[in-house]
Order: sequence, then structure tokens, then C-alpha cells
Amino acid sequence: MTISDYRIEKRADVGMIGLFAQALVAIALAFIASGLLLTVLGFDSVAAFDALRKGAFGTWRNVQGSLVHAAPLAFTGLAVAVAFRARIWSIGQEGQLFAGAMLAYFFTTFLNLPAIITVPLVILAGALGGGLIGGLSGKLKTRFNVDVIVSTVMLNYIIAYLLSYLLTSRIWMAPDEYYLQTDRIPQEARLPNLWRGADLHLGVALAVLAIIVLHVLINRTTFGFSMRAFGGNPVAARFKGIEPRRMIVIVLTLSGALAGLGGVVQSFGVDFRLSQTFLYGYGSAGLIVAVIAGLRPLSIGLVAFIFGALAKGGLFMQVMADVSSAIISAMQAIILMFFLVTSVLFQYRLRRVDRDV
Repeated sequence: MTISDYRIEKRADVGMIGLFAQALVAIALAFIASGLLLTVLGFDSVAAFDALRKGAFGTWRNVQGSLVHAAPLAFTGLAVAVAFRARIWSIGQEGQLFAGAMLAYFFTTFLNLPAIITVPLVILAGALGGGLIGGLSGKLKTRFNVDVIVSTVMLNYIIAYLLSYLLTSRIWMAPDEYYLQTDRIPQEARLPNLWRGADLHLGVALAVLAIIVLHVLINRTTFGFSMRAFGGNPVAARFKGIEPRRMIVIVLTLSGALAGLGGVVQSFGVDFRLSQTFLYGYGSAGLIVAVIAGLRPLSIGLVAFIFGALAKGGLFMQVMADVSSAIISAMQAIILMFFLVTSVLFQYRLRRVDRDV
């Protein structure tokens, strides 16, 4: 006589189909929960979601807007992925984002060169600004054993207060301005549109390029293998010839450079001026994007686009359905929650085991 039992066991690998199914289930559950939230709060959930759809995907121009919103999220998400894949818990993307934008803006205060020269210099300055802050955290760790979480959080505050000082002291504040923001970035320093009449600027193309390069770097190169080996087992990695101090500094510098590029993309491609309020939140949002994407560069691009669509469509929800902007933040949190839950559930499977009695 054969009796069938069922047991829960961990999957060896979820696989691409499993990851796709996980994403669909998480998004579906998140929208159901968000719809219930909207209904409980007294909003018309059908009208709200229709406004969200139109705002994010209603026209080609709106799709471009979603991609533009996604670009800085992709950079900060990649910055998190690089550090976390090496098991280096850097949460300084916010400060590095600000640092990249600030150093790039500093160069524009005295540069007077054609756009073909100024734009590449601005991009390099953004990567340099973020990379210096990330590298500083690495040096503090390797030289003085300062915890990376502590140093990156403190540097977030230092960079934010530095920008605040530069604005409140009117060193960078635009003349005759009431709001704490810089003067507008010169035309020759702004990221150009990809083609005439497009809303997509160069930063979107840079984000796509960064996603592809990071995917290859992490999965197809010796450095990527060394980084993942260091994250998996630092002691074993040392016996393979991987120098831990060097790896920490390189990884944090690369992570910071990516976050700094995110600051340049947003400030020089969308805002055209610096302000604490314009850049606020992209670092923490990038952390959410990276975690949902499982620290995979290609998945980060997809999740960043979803969050960019939420940001773009959320503007329509506020206007057309009278939904508060706080609801959009709540929806992002709900999506994160369901992605985390499904990521755990999809790691296991229910297996039938037959045994003879």
C-alpha cells in the first residue's frame, strides 16, 4: 500500500520563470491591497487606478516620463546592488547622490565651455563626487574599522547639511530667490534629449548602459566573481588571493560613483537646479528597488521602471482622482512588503513523497 505525504522543501534555484511568476503575484496582491486601502479611505479605487494607468502609460510621452522618473532610481538601485552583493552594508546612497550632483554643479559655476565638452565633464564629476564619498567610507572601514553602516549614515547627514549651508549662506542660492535652491543650471551643462522632440534625456540612456555593464561585470568578469566570492565567504576569498581591504574600497567607490551619477541624471536632466527637496528620497527608494529586484541589475531596471511609473502616474492620481501623494508612498511600501513575502515563499515548494506501508 502506498501513502503519499507532502513536505515543504527549499528550491535549489527559483529560475527566471519563477522570478517572473513571483513578480506577477506580488504586483497583483499589492494592487488588490492598494485597492482595498483606497476604498477604506473613501476613494474610488477604479478611477484612481485608471488615472494611474493613464499617467504612467496613457501616451508615449507619459511612458517617456515614467522612464525619466526611473533613471535615478536605477542608478541608486545599482549602487545598493554592488555593495550588497559583496555583503558590504552601505546605506549611503542618499549622501552620495547629493555629493555627485553638488560636485557637478560646482564645476558649472566656473566652466564656460561648449556643451560637447561640459556635459561629459559634468557626468564624470558626478561619478567622482559620489565615488569619493563611497571611497571615504571604505577607507574609514579598512583604516580605522569604522562600521560601514555608521559611516555612510553620518556622511549622508554631513553632505545634506553641507548643501544646506551652501544655500542658506547664499553662496549657491539663486539671487532674489525665496526658496532654498541654486540658480538654474546653464543650458550647455544640461543633459540633452536623445532626439528632437523627445522627453527622454541622455541620463536614461546612461541608466540603461549602466544596467547592462553592471550585469556583465557582476556575472561575466573576474572582478564580479571576486566580489561575489568576497561576499559569500571573506575568509575563503582571502585564500584565493582576494585582498579584503582593497575589495572594500573598490566596491564602495564604485557604489558611490553610481549613486553620484543618479544625482547628475536628476539634477541636470530634470530639475536643472539643486535643492534638498528635489533629490530627497531617491537613496532610500533605490534601496527598496534593489531589494525587490534581488540585487540583480537587469531586474533593477524593471523594478525602477515600475516605481518610475508609480511616480509619474501618481501625479495623475492626485489631479484626476484627488488621491493624496501619501497614498503613493503607501502603495510603494505595500509593493515592497508583497515582494519580500513572495520572495521568501517562492524559495520553497510543496513536494509529494510516496512511501510504501
